[in-house]
Amino acid sequence: MMMGKYGGIRGLAVAGASGLLALVYPEEFGTVDVMVTKALQLLGLAEVMRVNPKNISIPEGETMIEIMRLKALELNRTFGTNKWTPRLVDRVLWVAGR
Repeated sequence: MMMGKYGGIRGLAVAGASGLLALVYPEEFGTVDVMVTKALQLLGLAEVMRVNPKNISIPEGETMIEIMRLKALELNRTFGTNKWTPRLVDRVLWVAGR
Protein backbone atom coordinates (compact mmCIF):
# COMPACT_ATOMS: atom_id res chain seq x y z
CA MET A 1 0.00 0.00 0.00
CA MET A 2 1.23 3.46 -0.87
CA MET A 3 1.01 4.85 2.68
CA GLY A 4 3.13 2.10 4.21
CA LYS A 5 5.47 1.51 1.30
CA TYR A 6 6.79 5.06 1.26
CA GLY A 7 6.31 5.89 4.95
CA GLY A 8 3.36 8.20 4.38
CA ILE A 9 3.14 11.58 2.73
CA ARG A 10 5.55 14.06 4.28
CA GLY A 11 3.77 16.72 6.28
CA LEU A 12 0.47 14.89 6.53
CA ALA A 13 -0.78 12.59 9.25
CA VAL A 14 -2.56 9.37 8.35
CA ALA A 15 -5.98 11.06 8.11
CA GLY A 16 -4.75 13.78 5.75
CA ALA A 17 -2.68 11.41 3.63
CA SER A 18 -5.51 8.90 3.30
CA GLY A 19 -7.90 11.72 2.41
CA LEU A 20 -5.61 12.93 -0.36
CA LEU A 21 -5.19 9.39 -1.69
CA ALA A 22 -8.97 8.83 -1.51
CA LEU A 23 -9.59 11.94 -3.63
CA VAL A 24 -7.02 10.94 -6.26
CA TYR A 25 -7.68 7.17 -6.20
CA PRO A 26 -11.26 6.65 -4.87
CA GLU A 27 -11.41 3.13 -6.28
CA GLU A 28 -8.43 2.12 -4.13
CA PHE A 29 -8.51 4.26 -0.98
CA GLY A 30 -10.94 5.53 1.62
CA THR A 31 -10.29 8.30 4.12
CA VAL A 32 -9.27 7.12 7.58
CA ASP A 33 -10.16 9.74 10.17
CA VAL A 34 -11.74 10.13 13.62
CA MET A 35 -15.34 9.68 12.42
CA VAL A 36 -14.61 6.63 10.26
CA THR A 37 -12.61 5.02 13.07
CA LYS A 38 -15.44 5.58 15.55
CA ALA A 39 -17.97 4.11 13.10
CA LEU A 40 -15.85 1.00 12.57
CA GLN A 41 -15.48 0.66 16.34
CA LEU A 42 -19.27 0.93 16.73
CA LEU A 43 -19.52 -2.07 14.41
CA GLY A 44 -17.39 -3.99 16.90
CA LEU A 45 -14.62 -4.89 14.47
CA ALA A 46 -11.79 -6.41 16.50
CA GLU A 47 -9.16 -4.99 14.14
CA VAL A 48 -10.05 -1.41 15.09
CA MET A 49 -11.21 -1.62 18.69
CA ARG A 50 -7.80 -0.57 20.09
CA VAL A 51 -7.18 2.21 17.55
CA ASN A 52 -6.95 5.70 19.03
CA PRO A 53 -9.07 7.74 16.57
CA LYS A 54 -6.92 10.83 17.20
CA ASN A 55 -3.61 9.07 16.62
CA ILE A 56 -3.98 6.50 13.82
CA SER A 57 -0.78 4.69 12.84
CA ILE A 58 0.05 3.81 9.25
CA PRO A 59 -0.55 0.05 9.80
CA GLU A 60 -3.90 0.82 11.47
CA GLY A 61 -4.85 3.08 8.57
CA GLU A 62 -3.90 0.40 6.08
CA THR A 63 -6.08 -2.11 7.96
CA MET A 64 -9.08 0.22 7.89
CA ILE A 65 -8.62 1.00 4.20
CA GLU A 66 -8.50 -2.75 3.50
CA ILE A 67 -11.76 -3.17 5.44
CA MET A 68 -13.38 -0.48 3.26
CA ARG A 69 -11.97 -2.07 0.11
CA LEU A 70 -13.43 -5.47 1.05
CA LYS A 71 -16.79 -3.92 1.96
CA ALA A 72 -16.94 -2.14 -1.41
CA LEU A 73 -16.28 -5.44 -3.20
CA GLU A 74 -18.95 -7.17 -1.12
CA LEU A 75 -21.54 -4.44 -1.82
CA ASN A 76 -20.78 -4.52 -5.55
CA ARG A 77 -21.27 -8.30 -5.60
CA THR A 78 -24.45 -8.09 -3.54
CA PHE A 79 -26.04 -5.39 -5.71
CA GLY A 80 -24.54 -6.47 -9.05
CA THR A 81 -22.84 -3.13 -9.63
CA ASN A 82 -19.43 -1.54 -9.67
CA LYS A 83 -20.40 1.78 -8.09
CA TRP A 84 -19.15 1.08 -4.56
CA THR A 85 -15.62 2.24 -3.85
CA PRO A 86 -13.64 2.51 -0.63
CA ARG A 87 -14.19 6.28 -0.85
CA LEU A 88 -17.97 5.86 -0.97
CA VAL A 89 -17.82 3.42 1.96
CA ASP A 90 -15.79 5.93 3.99
CA ARG A 91 -18.40 8.61 3.30
CA VAL A 92 -21.15 6.35 4.67
CA LEU A 93 -19.01 5.47 7.69
CA TRP A 94 -18.20 9.13 8.32
CA VAL A 95 -21.90 9.95 8.67
CA ALA A 96 -22.42 6.93 10.94
CA GLY A 97 -19.49 7.99 13.14
CA ARG A 98 -20.96 11.42 13.86
